[in-house]
Amino acid sequence: MKLHTINTGYFKLDGGAMFGVVPKSIWDKLNPSDSNNMCNWALRCLLVEYGDRLVLIDNGLGR
Repeated sequence: MKLHTINTGYFKLDGGAMFGVVPKSIWDKLNPSDSNNMCNWALRCLLVEYGDRLVLIDNGLGR
C-alpha cells in the first residue's frame, strides 16, 4: 500500500476561532497569524494505492 498527499489549495481561518481557549502566545509559534489574526491552512487529499486500485479520500471543507 502506498499513500500520497495531494495539495489542493489553501484557505484562511481566524486563529482565535480555531484554537479556542488556547492562548495565542502558544499557538502563534507554530501557526503564525497575519495582522487580522488569520492563519493559513492547507487543503489536502489522500491518494491510496492498493494493488491495482486507487482510492482518493477528500475530507472537504465541511459544507
